[in-house]
Amino acid sequence: MGDSSPIDDGTGQSGNTLYDGWNDTAGTNAALALNATEWLAGTGTSTPTTSPTTSPTGGGSCATTQLLGNTGFESGATTWTATSGVITNSSSQAAHAGSYKAWLDGYGSAHTDTLSQTVTVPAGCGGATLSFWLHIDTDETTTTTAYDNLTVTAKGSTLATYSNLNAASGYVQKSLSISGSGSTTVTFTGVEGSQIQTSFVVDDVTLTPTA
Repeated sequence: MGDSSPIDDGTGQSGNTLYDGWNDTAGTNAALALNATEWLAGTGTSTPTTSPTTSPTGGGSCATTQLLGNTGFESGATTWTATSGVITNSSSQAAHAGSYKAWLDGYGSAHTDTLSQTVTVPAGCGGATLSFWLHIDTDETTTTTAYDNLTVTAKGSTLATYSNLNAASGYVQKSLSISGSGSTTVTFTGVEGSQIQTSFVVDDVTLTPTA
């Protein structure tokens, strides 16, 4: 392990200054040596010789498998739970990729649309990253008042809110963090005011576990 070995056991040649890193209560390296030896010999297991004081988050490994189904909506109105007409291939609003997308609101009258999917974040994960592409198209002219809003929630908490004030000519990618594991419902809720239209167009939605 090199000079001034971290597994020095306190014995050596006469006249040497030695440091007992094996039995030092302030930081024993016995577990390091034993586990390293087992690993090199190919006989080690996933359980360390000396157990950690705290278990990893969730107590297991975290696979990064995609959690959501029909992420690009190309299978139509399947997997997701949505207000009628939200998942569409209408040519009036372009998709980010393919033909289908989720188009919330855009009626120019008081209206609420929802889009949601429930999945389970694996127990070994500390959370997940929600990523999606968002296009906001509006006829509102105000630069100060949010008349129409899109709220993104998960596990009963609001992750982000967008409005007519965030309108842009094309799609913008968004990335939001969700904490913890277990059952998770990702919900997009678009609420439109009583007069001028704002369309919230969502596409290519993914939810990827994070350690």
